[in-house]
Amino acid sequence: MDKKLQGLLIANGALVLLAGFAAGFPYGSTVVASLAPGVAASDFTEPLRAWHMAHLEGVLNGILMLAAAAAAGVLTLSAASQRVILWGLIVSGWTNIVASTISALTGGRGTAITGLDWNTLDFLLFMAGIVGAVAAVIALALGGLKARA
Repeated sequence: MDKKLQGLLIANGALVLLAGFAAGFPYGSTVVASLAPGVAASDFTEPLRAWHMAHLEGVLNGILMLAAAAAAGVLTLSAASQRVILWGLIVSGWTNIVASTISALTGGRGTAITGLDWNTLDFLLFMAGIVGAVAAVIALALGGLKARA
């Protein structure tokens, strides 16, 4: 992979990872609030799930981006494959952390189009992230298989 593209993927991966770290703060606060005496655990089920997801989306997507940058650096990839990997993972990383954070803030899930609302925005962001991740991983897999031959 071209060093400039690899550097751009590494930078975005690190920033998505930092965004995941940042989402860990409201997750931790929600955990602490849910443990307070006299608080019903059921009151915190959904916020705990949502902030946990937001935290993990950033951390895991950031790590995926960094790992893919490292893997792509040892492969001989076409210019098109490099662009698919770069932009697929940038789109995936950012849409997943943004959508999961919006979900945690608004109480949505992003599982369907529900009208002109935050939930629909989350759904569309998550779908873009899925398409980007799948395309990037296919391009990486093909690059790895080609190197093996």
